[in-house]
This record gives sequence, C-alpha cells and structure tokens, in this order.
Amino acid sequence: MKKHSHGHVFPILIVVLIILPVVGVAISSKVAGSRADEEITEDVSSEYANEPDEEETTFEEAAEDDLTGEETPVQETTGRESAEEEFISLEEFTDRTGTPGTETTDTEDRPVLEKYKPYLDINPYVAGWLTIDGCGIDDPVVYTPGSQNYYLHRALDGSGSERGTFFIAINWHKGCNNTLIYGHNMSDGSGFGSLSKYSKEDFALAHPVIEFDTLYEEKQYSLLAAFYSQIPEEELETDEDRAEADARIESGETDLTRDFGLEDIFRKEKDEDNGRFRYYYYTDLSSKEDFDYFIRNVDERKLYDTGEEAVFGDELIVMSTCSYQVKNGRFVVVAVHHKD
Repeated sequence: MKKHSHGHVFPILIVVLIILPVVGVAISSKVAGSRADEEITEDVSSEYANEPDEEETTFEEAAEDDLTGEETPVQETTGRESAEEEFISLEEFTDRTGTPGTETTDTEDRPVLEKYKPYLDINPYVAGWLTIDGCGIDDPVVYTPGSQNYYLHRALDGSGSERGTFFIAINWHKGCNNTLIYGHNMSDGSGFGSLSKYSKEDFALAHPVIEFDTLYEEKQYSLLAAFYSQIPEEELETDEDRAEADARIESGETDLTRDFGLEDIFRKEKDEDNGRFRYYYYTDLSSKEDFDYFIRNVDERKLYDTGEEAVFGDELIVMSTCSYQVKNGRFVVVAVHHKD
C-alpha cells in the first residue's frame, strides 16, 4: 500500500511543481500589466491635469483706465526656465527678426545710436524713443513681445510705477508698417496725460511733427489724424488677469522675449471687425487690404483735416491712451512717415 501510495504522490508532486511556476508567471504578468496600465493612465491624467488651459488669442490694449483699474487681455507665450533668463539684448532680438516697423530687407547689422546705448544698460527691452513737442513727451519706449503689458505699471528700471513706461503693442515686426504705442493718461500730465491736446485742431496744426526713433535711426512723422474710440467691456483685462500674467512671468513660465515673427496673430479678429474698427488689432499693416481699411476708418473718424494722406508703403505711428468721454473710452493719435 505504501509503495502504491508513493507511486501516486510523486507524479502529483511533479505536476504541481511544473504548474505552479506557470501559474505564478501568468498572475505576475497580469498584475504587472494592470499596474502598468494604471501608471500610464496616471501619467496621461497628470499630463492633462497639469497642462495649462490654452489661452484665447486676444488683443492687448495697453492704456489702463486709471479710474476703474481695468486693462486688456494679455498675449502670453511660454519659454524660459527662469525670469532672469528672459532678458536678451535688443540687438540680438533685432538680428533675429529685422528692424521692427521698417520695410528694409537687408540683414546688415547696424550700430545702436550712441545716445541710446546707456538705456540698454538699464533695460534690454528699450526699443526706441518718443518725442512730441508741446506735450512734454520725451521718453523711452519698450517692447516685450512675449507679454505686451509687462511695463504697464513698471518704470524703465523694473520698479513699480503707476505711470508705467510707454510700450509697443504686440506683433511689431519688420515690414508691419505700424508702431502702436500705449501709455497712461496721467492726471499730472505725465505719460500720455497731455496727448489729448491733439483733440484741438489749433494745437494739432501748430505741432504736426512727432518723432519716434528706433535704436538705429531717427525718424519724423507727420500728424495724420486724431479720433476717439471705445473698448468693449468684454475685451478688457481685469486686475486678476494681470496678476496671473505677472505670476507666469516671474516664475519663468512666460518668456518676455518670445516673438511671433511675421505671423499676423490678429488675423481672425481683423476678419471679424465688420466696420467696428478695433484699431488695436491692426498692429500688422503689411497687407494693402489691411492698410487701406485702417486708413479709411481713421479718415471716417478723424476730428479734423490735417491735410496729410497715407498710402500703402508709408509707415504709421499710433499712440493710444485712456479717455473719459465714454466708459472705457480711448483717444488715438495717428502720424505718418512717407516712404521715399
């Protein structure tokens, strides 16, 4: 009996020893596969959970209403790892993109005018200088392509300032034929606080020359027109929006130097304008259709006739600030530099 019994036990043990590893491998594979699936799901969920919501491309209107504290949407881009790394020289930026606001197609390096070199040491985003006789305006202008409103409440040295610094609208590039500059309408007359003098024809005709130099050349513009406008409530940036934008800049999530090249980033807004003439979307006037539309609308709204005309190929400078004739009102001055 014992021998017979052992005869059955040994085959059973052998079978068990063979089956157990196979079953173990199968179970282990299933568990590992399940864990891997869970990890992939977690990774994907984490990726989408941490991915910032895609921001809607909207215009950046720069002159904040000092009474309401409202501003406008900010065009943000991502890039550098830290705020310190965001600063590059304007020479480097211009070497990449060409001299903004001109039609020059050559790539020859031009030296920075000696009188502006000290300002680049203070702030690498200095892009030019604006001078308007009779308005007390004789100040530097900055350009931060990655976040237009960055200097809305910052002095040239980066310190806090209610007046802020004059700054150029986003999408300024070589051949755009337009330089849109924003500034605060300060009650003490600083900033664009005296720009409203151009609402009076007598003053305007007596002060028709506006100077705007880039870092590389001096240039004079002739007064073309002045008009009033209004910003729709839904297109204004709130204090919360600005705080969030500043936080992204300080953390390095937003790159102030990031530019859009020759891309017309407001193409959709232009196509949907339908006569409303949201002038702040027309930063790029490199196409004849856009240029003619812009000039036609300026002519329809101008407060008086200056005797000047503009044709495609001319360069424009547009200055915009708050105005209180209506809620969210704006006062706009346009000048032209005629092509050679």
